[in-house]
Amino acid sequence: MRRLVVIFVLLGLACVAMGQRKAIKFPKEKKNSVVKVKADPKLEAAKGDVRIGPDGRPLLFGPNIELCKNRTSHGKLGKHHYFLSWREPWHKFEDWDWFNGRNFCRERCMDLISFDDPVEFKMFEEVMQQDNISSIYTSGRKCNFKGKGCEQEQFQPINVNGWFWAGAGNARIPPTNKRNRGTFWSHTGELKKPQPDNYEGLKAGKLEKVSDPVGLTLEDLQEWHDEACLAVLNNKYNDKIRWHDVACHFRSKIVCEDSEQLIKRALSENPGHTIPEPVAQTD
Repeated sequence: MRRLVVIFVLLGLACVAMGQRKAIKFPKEKKNSVVKVKADPKLEAAKGDVRIGPDGRPLLFGPNIELCKNRTSHGKLGKHHYFLSWREPWHKFEDWDWFNGRNFCRERCMDLISFDDPVEFKMFEEVMQQDNISSIYTSGRKCNFKGKGCEQEQFQPINVNGWFWAGAGNARIPPTNKRNRGTFWSHTGELKKPQPDNYEGLKAGKLEKVSDPVGLTLEDLQEWHDEACLAVLNNKYNDKIRWHDVACHFRSKIVCEDSEQLIKRALSENPGHTIPEPVAQTD
């Protein structure tokens, strides 16, 4: 059995060390405390402006060297630091849609979390239960775009073979119609059907007599309603903590994870700078 050495200092997590799970307890978050925090104007001013691509769609943010240097860590697993939005007083009650949540992470040399390692998911399953978090976004995405390669046969049907981890080099998620030890799709949803089921997208249906295809998916469904993003929901359908496909405008808490790709990009775009490793917060 391959030995795993995991260092993780998040509240209520189980630590995996040399192949053995061992419970570690930390002080719980203070539920009734009120903390006033003044935002750093230098960091706020460093935030990027939204840019529009040639297809009329907003582009993802690149890394911001100052935000990368000052990123917050709530824990570490292996070489990656993690940011949990609900652990910060000024983000505690804030929810994001998928795109803006991802941009928040990317500016800080991070990306939405990718559960390409089942151990990682099981740990955050415990965090969500411990902190009573109803949902978190992941970088999981369905390849439903027109004209960007999603038409390839290998991705068909896209609700089965078109899922990937956008924050992990576009690594493929195993087919959704087969059981896999590395995936945790729910067995139920709004229609009591196994996930992903694209409930909202199919319910909204197709538009008739559309002159401009912008806003339509590969399947000619309405992009706004298409359930093309992967969120982890906490027992919403009495199904424990499991993966669900949701429309990307769904509002949720986020978990950001260090991105080696974005760290390297930030350093290459800013010669002479260094990005220090943040100190993981434990309380």
